[in-house]
Amino acid sequence: MSTEGLEGVLLWTAAHHLANTCAQPLPTVRARLDEASGSLLAQPILMLDDDPAENIAAVNGYALCGQGPWRRTPEETLAPGECFMVRAGTPMPEHADAVMPLERAVSEQGRGNVITVTGRDILSGLADERVRPAFGDGVLLRGSRTPQGTQILPAGRLVTAAVLALMAAAGHDEVPIVRPPIVGTLVLGSSLLTSGGSRLGRARDALGDSVPAFVAALGARANPAVRAPDIHEVIRAEIEDANVDVLITTGSTAPDSDNSVRHVLRDLDARWLIDGVAVTPGAQMLLARLPDGRLVVGLPGSPQSAFAGLVTLVSPIIRALRGVPRDDEYPSAVLVDDAPRADFADDTRLAPVRLETDDTDGLLARPMLDSGPAGLIGWGNADAIAIVPPGTGIKGDRVSLIML
Repeated sequence: MSTEGLEGVLLWTAAHHLANTCAQPLPTVRARLDEASGSLLAQPILMLDDDPAENIAAVNGYALCGQGPWRRTPEETLAPGECFMVRAGTPMPEHADAVMPLERAVSEQGRGNVITVTGRDILSGLADERVRPAFGDGVLLRGSRTPQGTQILPAGRLVTAAVLALMAAAGHDEVPIVRPPIVGTLVLGSSLLTSGGSRLGRARDALGDSVPAFVAALGARANPAVRAPDIHEVIRAEIEDANVDVLITTGSTAPDSDNSVRHVLRDLDARWLIDGVAVTPGAQMLLARLPDGRLVVGLPGSPQSAFAGLVTLVSPIIRALRGVPRDDEYPSAVLVDDAPRADFADDTRLAPVRLETDDTDGLLARPMLDSGPAGLIGWGNADAIAIVPPGTGIKGDRVSLIML
């Protein structure tokens, strides 16, 4: 690629690796269950109490005490020769030693409305005083399903709807999570339109809604985009006032005097981590760290180039801040057509692809054309982004994939 005006241009693999390693997981916080969805558990989750919390009936039937026949009683403290009707999941009466299922019991009403319960012979179906369940049959003892202190969820587990349901059922009101990163978006350029199509030489802003949506899908807390003119003082004020972990700017990254982002970052004593990447599209992306630790990702104003910056830099940064383990093994596929060419011989080409399957080669990748509004039809219809290294990209080559 052309390095004119850029300092220390990195190969795509180096830039992506740096983005993976430049951030550490954010501090652990305790969050209410309704705040935790999409975060990662910072600690294992344990049972607060035994499950069941007391001895309960495992079946519908009669809780028994001693030998039969048994006299049915309304009292929940049994004496020998007494029984109490129970439903599955209800607490066992005191002194009960087993539960006889309803289908194994014969009940008869005698004088004074006294109900006597006898066991039923399984072969004849007749009442038999010798039939009774073994001690403990039909009973779930306290803690027999899950004792107190048992780990029910490991650290690092994604908090899904099922995880929230499990924690609520186990009695948890709060959950320890890695705090999700807060990400802001600053859209630069006073000529961008916010509604309708491009007209009168002014382009429709394609990034103000899509960038927050992209980072939210990664599990970050995405603030609504802020729009600002490309004016030094305005950009500086917006960066200084942004209460975020990561600030993404769109536009104004080209290394010339008309673009202010680089000048503002230098005035703020930012530490440059990436100033240009050998990639098509998106060469003029940048990454810097402010003195207070916040990260600033500068994306080019071209929507294609901005999306290349999102998958190259923003995605791994957010994963690192969330504490998601790195996965250096990418899925791969075989190209069924030539990929679009990179702008320069040493560029990596990020190519949107549709995925297909084949009995011989397995997963196949069909490159999409850079066409349509802002060249985004390919990105909008892609299943993945193919990482096409320099010197490759012809039909039959195997390429790594970033899944969308």
